[in-house]
Amino acid sequence: MPSTMARVLDNPFEGWVTLKEAGEIVNRDHSTIRYWADTGKITSYRIGTGSVRVVNVEEVQEYSNQSYRVDRPKSNQKKSE
Repeated sequence: MPSTMARVLDNPFEGWVTLKEAGEIVNRDHSTIRYWADTGKITSYRIGTGSVRVVNVEEVQEYSNQSYRVDRPKSNQKKSE
């Protein structure tokens, strides 16, 4: 049986997704996921020298389930009088 370290080295990104993918998984905008990462609510890591960031999908799901969601009216909807 391989050690835990050997399994991690096989795929070090297992369980980690991009901000966009995380948003799609939890039905939130990727900017919301970025905000959570920027404010330390979830952990994120930059990949390489680019702007790609990854987050742990389980951590995102857990935080999404406990966070408050504001439903904003669409801009094309008329306000009630």
